[in-house]
Amino acid sequence: MTLPANIRVNAAAPFPAQVKGAGLIVISKTNGVWTVQTNFAALAKTPIVADPANTYVLAWNAITNAVSMVPISTIASAAKITKVLTGVGVYASPYAALPTDDVLIVKQAVGAPFTITVDWSQRVNPLMIADGKGDAEVNKITVTPSVGQSQLAVVNYSCIIESNGGNIRLTPLPDGSGAY
Repeated sequence: MTLPANIRVNAAAPFPAQVKGAGLIVISKTNGVWTVQTNFAALAKTPIVADPANTYVLAWNAITNAVSMVPISTIASAAKITKVLTGVGVYASPYAALPTDDVLIVKQAVGAPFTITVDWSQRVNPLMIADGKGDAEVNKITVTPSVGQSQLAVVNYSCIIESNGGNIRLTPLPDGSGAY
């Protein structure tokens, strides 16, 4: 049996007497009003994510109003920062690769060897270094890690680009100890 359309029922459903938040969720009650919030202060801040392929972030689509989990590696690879190292000013040799650099193209006007230093403990994304002038056979490009770090499984190993138009792509190790 259904109720007639003109009958209205109000039922009070009280919030439980004991409410606790956990992890990122904080519960508070002020003047009888319950508030459920995200506690961002509980989040750890880290410059490196140990396993970016299996670490997710929440993403909200404003058109569909849908929230999704997206691998952080997808976000990091979406925007590449490319710099042309001209050999002048901040782009002179030795150039200290920034943690945000993705592609470095060595194209200095004066023909001379070029050195790039990399602190792999500060990097999450791979780094590609290329000979943009096409003279690396004569003017070699050396990629040197910070002291005590490895490249291609050898501690303190410097990679050298010595073929015209050559390049190398190095991927940081998850523990920040070097690259391969």
